[in-house]
Amino acid sequence: MIERKNISQQIYIYSLGALVGAISGLVAVSFRFLINGISLLFVAIPQVLGIGGWIIVPAIGGLFVAFIIVRYAPEAKGHGVPEVMESYTLHGGKMRLRVPFLKSLASAITIGSGGSCGREGPIAQIGAGIGSGLGAKLNLPKNETKTLVLCGLSSGIAATFNAPLGGALFGIEIIAGGIVGFSILPVILSSVIATAVADISLRAILGHSISLSFNAPAFFMSNPAELIFFLILGITLGVVSVVWMRGFYFIEGLFEKLRVSPYFLPAIGGLCTGALGVIAIYMEQAFAYSGSFGDQPYFPAVMGVEYAFIDTVLSTPNVLTGGVALLATLFIFGIMKILTTGATLGSGGSGGVFAPTLFVGAGLGGALGWIFAYIAPSVISPSTAMVFALVGMAALFGGSGRAPITCIVIIMEMTGDYLLILPLMIAVSSSFLVSSLIEPESIYTMKLSRRGVHISSGVHIGALKSVTVREIMTEHPTILKPDMTTTEVFKIIDETHHTKFPVVVDENRVIGILIAEDLFQSSKRDDGRENLVSDLMNPDFLHLTPGCTMDGALQAMMKRDEGHAVIANPMKPDIMIGYITKADVLKAYEIAILRLQKSGMDVEDITPAEIINLSG
Repeated sequence: MIERKNISQQIYIYSLGALVGAISGLVAVSFRFLINGISLLFVAIPQVLGIGGWIIVPAIGGLFVAFIIVRYAPEAKGHGVPEVMESYTLHGGKMRLRVPFLKSLASAITIGSGGSCGREGPIAQIGAGIGSGLGAKLNLPKNETKTLVLCGLSSGIAATFNAPLGGALFGIEIIAGGIVGFSILPVILSSVIATAVADISLRAILGHSISLSFNAPAFFMSNPAELIFFLILGITLGVVSVVWMRGFYFIEGLFEKLRVSPYFLPAIGGLCTGALGVIAIYMEQAFAYSGSFGDQPYFPAVMGVEYAFIDTVLSTPNVLTGGVALLATLFIFGIMKILTTGATLGSGGSGGVFAPTLFVGAGLGGALGWIFAYIAPSVISPSTAMVFALVGMAALFGGSGRAPITCIVIIMEMTGDYLLILPLMIAVSSSFLVSSLIEPESIYTMKLSRRGVHISSGVHIGALKSVTVREIMTEHPTILKPDMTTTEVFKIIDETHHTKFPVVVDENRVIGILIAEDLFQSSKRDDGRENLVSDLMNPDFLHLTPGCTMDGALQAMMKRDEGHAVIANPMKPDIMIGYITKADVLKAYEIAILRLQKSGMDVEDITPAEIINLSG
């Protein structure tokens, strides 16, 4: 009977995963056409105003995006995936229903107005929001809701890049941190269905589908020594990935320091992006570059969706014929893309970082391929050289996104070239290793870390991190008054068997802590009268907020060598709303272990407590 019930439950979740995949596939197609429609409106501006219009276009888009984000959905800011990671790991997959809709609109405006970002991050967050919303609507348990969040995110990626396996691995490797505590089958099913639905929809609308994301050169390894150069590529881009991550957030930090209304900050970033776009136009003319991609309108190489540049780089037939002009195009545009992406997203725009990472990887990887082909023509043939651009895309994301398996699989799916397995494996793994040794955070977790949210790898969390002080604290502890005598306190100890007491006055205003050992000081004052609580209490004690985790509370207790803490109102730090002792840590640990056993999660990672500073 129990086995039949479990099978029915699995079928139910698989069906919901399939439904999420179908919806995500339709949304991915709709999102693509929404971006194209908005792009057509914005590119009309430089057609009327001339080349200077490209500076204005992303600034106007930034004004619209700021209004949406500031007024209605702060979660729509940035590249989306970190917000899904935080929701999945810390909030049981819960997301506000308005987020998917406003994220799609904000991102479409950002990208359509020439902002330097990709559509994979937004569609990932949109798909995750669909899964979260369905789980909330059906009142599903936390684990099932989180599974649907993964289904939505993975199916959105799969439909966007026509890469069902890569999309599934993206969610499993980056969000979940591995196959832990959930079934992989609903995620795979949703990704396959989303890809199929997107393909059918495009055929119905356009009369054809786009089978591959990029037109990449076929790779045939004629000399095993080529792998040495792919190893060098991986090591180099492992270092570059750290520069890319830190540079991106450094630019974001510069914008955060500007004393400007958040309504205008994305417009400033748009002006910076537009100015770099105009510089890129002049460089395109100097380098004889001309990039286009499908039915998408023209944008300067470092603005808008990045696929035109990538497709142009990968379709270059012979790298040696390009000479220095091609090398300059690849290298300079790669560096400029870091700046424009930082300006767009760092100032508050909405879009993904996956496609910009591919752009930078293609540019710098292609430049290295050109150099390798020049210095070692007997090993690297002209037809092989631009394969370094393709492998560079995966290597850079392997180092910055910390998802090596996803990188290898999704690049092979996007290009249809499965002979790339050896170069991809050696370049991605070496980039991943080098980047991890230099920087512990990924481009996704670094954003959360900057906000004080530490997620080292998917769902792997500390046991006590899953329990907050609010859940454990004693809301109405036994209290003492400052005018009580030691005799009165001993009577309370005999009745309650407690040894640690908060001392309060008025309406729960805590002024100190008294522990039983303090009573064994001299029981008499100098004037012969009995000591009062106010004479023996310690006015310096630990304050914690109700939202801090129990692992943080334990660390704070150990640091101060205290076995108790007052839980204070964050708005009024001297008002006590609860009390905990070290004994409560055991209770919290028991609750945490039960939760982790039910969900199948591992235990690691500890975060600091949120301590109230009374002196500030």
